[in-house]
Amino acid sequence: MSTTRREFMKTVGAAIASTQMAPETAPLMSPAPAPSLVPAQPGAKRKVIYDQDNSGPFGTDILGTLMMLQADNIDILGITLVTGDAWMKQEMAFTLRLLEMMGRTEVPVYPGAEFPMLNTKEEWQLRQQLYGGHGLDPWMGAFNRANGGPDDTKPLPSPYERFANLKPQQEHAARFIIKTVRANPGQVSIYAGGPLTNLALAIALAPDIVPQVPEVVIMGTGFHVFTNAFNIFFDPESARKVLRAGWPKCTIVTVDIAEEIHESDEIAPGRKMVEEIAARAQSPISDLFQKYAVEPMRQNPNAQLFRMADELIAAQVIDPSIFTKSEKMYLDICTTPGPRYGDSMFWPKNWQDVPDAGKGSVSAADRRVFVNPLQYYMGPPPSAGLVNVLTELDRDRFKKLFVDLMTNPIRKG
Repeated sequence: MSTTRREFMKTVGAAIASTQMAPETAPLMSPAPAPSLVPAQPGAKRKVIYDQDNSGPFGTDILGTLMMLQADNIDILGITLVTGDAWMKQEMAFTLRLLEMMGRTEVPVYPGAEFPMLNTKEEWQLRQQLYGGHGLDPWMGAFNRANGGPDDTKPLPSPYERFANLKPQQEHAARFIIKTVRANPGQVSIYAGGPLTNLALAIALAPDIVPQVPEVVIMGTGFHVFTNAFNIFFDPESARKVLRAGWPKCTIVTVDIAEEIHESDEIAPGRKMVEEIAARAQSPISDLFQKYAVEPMRQNPNAQLFRMADELIAAQVIDPSIFTKSEKMYLDICTTPGPRYGDSMFWPKNWQDVPDAGKGSVSAADRRVFVNPLQYYMGPPPSAGLVNVLTELDRDRFKKLFVDLMTNPIRKG
């Protein structure tokens, strides 16, 4: 496979055009300085923009969505979709139909970026030829060979059955994010469960929104095995921009901590979470768990279902106390073409105090943090983001929260 410069530029041009962003009719920049964060009133619902690569019919994207829809302390102001695990139009089909099935048609859904900022399927294939694959092969989300193109929308399987009558909003996701944050200064948190293209576009157009967002919760990055995590390497340039933005609080759910808990885990001895939910939940939740979790596990009892990545973002938004430890770290993303394109790079907040590996042994804790022991000699780049990295969770409390949300009566808006 070879790609000419002309073909590459054509692809990039299509990516820029795909953002579907209508001409601006109002000033992008707020004339007033950003207000201070507004503390939530006791008992008030947490306002959230839910940015997601909502592939279906089941799995971490859909389960994270269901958790947020079921949480009675969350007010979802809108769902914004971005190409990642699937192409955006296919994600839209699943999302709209899921909202219909859940009786939550009041939640608006906004189309976002259909392509990464610079990365392309052709370039990924070339990198694979040059440098080999990684731990997530053959899964490449929308770039997976079986996923077709951005305009291909496959029929929805059971229990979705059909395409939704519900229609998406016309406004682009990035403009919705800007408008909503400005209308609710200091009150809107952002759940970022997919590649960060929509957020990168929003803060490029309106950097004044950054200090007005009390928390951004991001799924992606990793310390060692998963340094090249999907949500980041799919669009590394956007990830780097978002992580360097300087949010009041940027919380990271790494792939490492997501690997500590899986959908097939037990809620009690001999009783798996998915079995409990399929038996007790109402339709359509029970239908989804029965078809896509319980039945496959009956065919292969020893199978381990997927890690609960986006569900952990939902837990941080719904009940942050489930996480028992976090660390402030500097985080940056490698965007240099080559084998480490899209890799995560971490430095502890007190990186200057780490002993020189050339003079002494590196501790087990340091080996966990530093992908490359030489990395910390130079320290983090000046613009690297100082982020809140979740490192430990109460697994039993999380499992209880998850099962409770799935088995509670279907929440209406």
